[in-house]
Amino acid sequence: MTDLSQLGAKFAVTSPRVLRKAKEYCQLVDIRSSSASLAALKLTGSCKTVACLELAASACSAHIDKNAAIRTSGTTKKLYTMCLKTIESILDIQQVQTVRDLAVQFGCTGAVTLAQQVLKKYQESQAVDGDDMDFNTSLFQGAALCVACKKLKIKVERVKLKELCAVKKTCFELLVADMEKLAVSIEGEKKVQPNKRSKTLMDDVERKMQEVPEKQQKRSNDDEDEEDGEKTDYEEWKRKILENAARAHDNS
Repeated sequence: MTDLSQLGAKFAVTSPRVLRKAKEYCQLVDIRSSSASLAALKLTGSCKTVACLELAASACSAHIDKNAAIRTSGTTKKLYTMCLKTIESILDIQQVQTVRDLAVQFGCTGAVTLAQQVLKKYQESQAVDGDDMDFNTSLFQGAALCVACKKLKIKVERVKLKELCAVKKTCFELLVADMEKLAVSIEGEKKVQPNKRSKTLMDDVERKMQEVPEKQQKRSNDDEDEEDGEKTDYEEWKRKILENAARAHDNS
């Protein structure tokens, strides 16, 4: 295994705390995984050590340049990302990233609400089947966000999002396809609601229109009575004014 002190020096990581944590992670990975499984997962040599060092640095609030880590690991970016995620899983130290976290990271916050609805629908559909899955992983969060962006026509770096989920392309695409069906059902529910309101509104308008002639007729009759009353009042007022004027003239 690559010497951690020398490796840490390449990344300007000299903190004894970080190096001890990295050594602990490397030992735990060896204990919890067989040599064969490590080889199958590409967790051999410097790749595993670099990944453990990066995770240790993150746990201790330190920083390691991602591109430099990939170069030093001796693997491709895709393999290193998978290695990192696998070790997180083995050590049970996965960082929970919510839909909103991913949306902020990929600049597509407009898709958050729909993505959350899709994820909730998917979780409910799996609960019916009795499956016990952790929907807080980046795989489910990322797939839901990908579906929401597609439906809302929001641009997102799909390849990078898939890489972050650290799964095979076919696995990611199958999950996205399943969630897309749920997204369609959500859109259907949204379309039904306005139609129901419109129908109710139209019924109300039609009912009120039927009431108008009756009210107009009543109002018309009332107006006529009111006009006749006003004319009578005016004539009475006019008569009294003239009578008063005549008396005043006679007295003078």
